[in-house]
Order: sequence, then structure tokens, then C-alpha cells
Amino acid sequence: GLGPATDDGTQDLTTTRPGEPGWDEAKFRFRSSVLTLVTLVDHLYGSHLQTSNIVVMAAREQLSPEHPIRRFLLPFSYQAIAVNHAAHHNLVSPQSLGPRVFAFTDHGLRMAFAAAPKLMMSGHEVGAAEGGPFLNRTRYVEYLKEAKGIDTEFHRQSAKLFAVMRQFVQDYLAYYYKTQAEVLQDPELMAMVRQVAHQLDYIEPVRTKVSIATSLAGDQAYTTVMDLLTDFIFTVTAMHEQVGAIEAYVQDVSFCATRWVPGKLVGTKQSASAQALLMSFTSSPMPKLLGADWSHLFPNAGASPPPGTKSPKQSLDDFQLGLRRLSEEADAYNAAASFRPFPECFPLYVMNPKVLETAASV
Repeated sequence: GLGPATDDGTQDLTTTRPGEPGWDEAKFRFRSSVLTLVTLVDHLYGSHLQTSNIVVMAAREQLSPEHPIRRFLLPFSYQAIAVNHAAHHNLVSPQSLGPRVFAFTDHGLRMAFAAAPKLMMSGHEVGAAEGGPFLNRTRYVEYLKEAKGIDTEFHRQSAKLFAVMRQFVQDYLAYYYKTQAEVLQDPELMAMVRQVAHQLDYIEPVRTKVSIATSLAGDQAYTTVMDLLTDFIFTVTAMHEQVGAIEAYVQDVSFCATRWVPGKLVGTKQSASAQALLMSFTSSPMPKLLGADWSHLFPNAGASPPPGTKSPKQSLDDFQLGLRRLSEEADAYNAAASFRPFPECFPLYVMNPKVLETAASV
């Protein structure tokens, strides 16, 4: 990591190994720095201010109240406007709780959020030369394995969960649109999707090297619509849990602290109080992804669905069944953790549907 800053503001790279002086401090600083990075970039910015905010705004502005896609997105956008409004005023604004918790000056917080789009690793960062940007989590996981040699249980379970969610989107669309062409001819849906795509392109025009909106005019248009909708669902449920469930880490400022005095191995009393306030503010419960009853949004149709398709209620039931099967697989994986060799000997909970919420809580 970076060593102490000198008088001229420069810092040298410092490597500390187990057993060497400063090893405990290095571990403490690493844990605390990663906590701050993930909370600001991936959680607050990525899940709330980018994905949730952009999609919910586009749905409200472009889809009529009775549009089937607006109804479909309701469980995953539940309370999103109120949640993101609270996050803006209490965590992002100058002199609010956020800057005080993370010990940023107003200028420092602006710099952190300005850097956030370039620091996120979700598939959008992959350039066109490598087949990106990836909105499809399953394809992104395949890319990481083949191109980067990254193959973890977290990525494997995330790909399975994304596939179940994408099937839900596909089944639902198939009932209201007889063909893929009809999806692309829906003016309200395409206006919403284009608004989301253009805003993503505007946020990251240089890094993506290719326009997401451009793909809506080509042969991959239907696939892009499917992946945009599924990416939203996956981000506000599973990825929000992955980057936002930090309560176990911040309850002890000797393990993780959002700010600390140089040379110390524990945060200050003010840090402990601020972290406790942050957790109390961001602990509002949301309906669970698995088991919550949203059937009133997916009514049985008066007529039987076309051959080869499912009614909205059947699509919801099959989605819940798929989630239940994934949950059972995750439970079995965790139960066998102690019998597997390192590094696969740890349980994994964040991709288990039974612990996930339907929308991004604050």
C-alpha cells in the first residue's frame, strides 16, 4: 500500500509481510480502506445513485402507470425514490453524515465520487476489443474466467442467479409481446431503455469504448433490452447485498474503522459512534426476494396464455421455484464448507436468495 505522505504530498509504495513490523497496522488499514472504497463506490454510487436511480427515473418518466413493465419492475424499485432521496441528503450532501463518517472534506468527497465510475468492476468496464461492455452477468463471469483467470464460487453463484432472473424477464415479456420485434416496437419501453442506455453512456463514455445505446439499433437490440432489465434486478438485489452488508465489519472499530489516527490500530470514539449511526440509518428492512407475496402485481389473465408461454402469475411462481432451488444449493454448499480444501473452505451467503431483499434499501 501507500506509505505515509511526505511534506510535498507524495507517497511511496510500501510492502509489509507477515511477521514484519507494522503488519497488524497494515492489515487494519487494508480492511478499513477496502470498506470505505466498496461502501462509497460500489454501494452508494454504483447500486443507489447509478443503477437504481437511473432505471427508476426512466421507468417513472417513460412508462405509463398501467404499463406491464412498470408493474413488473415495482418489486425491485420498491421505495427506491425515498431511499435514494434519503441517501442523497444524508450521505452525499456536504456536511452530512456521509462525509463525517468517512472523514472526507467536501472537496475530498467530490473527488471520490468523480472517480467512482472508473473504479467500478461490474462488466461495464470491459472495452469493445474484449467483447464488452457486459450487461449480462453470465457472460461477464465467463469473460473473467477465460480472460483473467478469475473463477470463484461467488462468481459461479452470481451467474446462476442472473440466469434465473433473466429467465423470469424472458417469460414475462413473452406473455405481453408475441415476438421479439413487438418488444422493440413498444414506444414506451424503448424510450425507457434508451434513456437508461444513454445515461450509462454519458457517465462512462471513454471507459466503455462502445455505446450501449448503439446496440439498441442493431441485431442485438432485444438482447440488450433483456440484459438491461435483468442487470437492474440483479444489481438492486444480489449485488446490493454483496457490497452493502457491512454491519458485521463496522460494529468493532478495532477491526474496521472508517477513520482513524495515524499509527493506531483502532478507530476513535467518534468513529465508533458515527459507524453505529450509519448502520442505524441504513437498516430499514425491505421485502425478501424469496417468499414475499407480489402476486397482486402478476394477475392471472382472463384468457389462457399463448402456446409455449406462461401467464404472469406462472412466471412469478417459476421464478420463486428457481430461487428456492438456488437457495437449497447455496445451503448445501455452505454445509460442506469445512470439508473442502482452501480456498474453497468458506461459506458464501450473499448469493443465497433467501437472504436477499427485493430492492436496494438505504
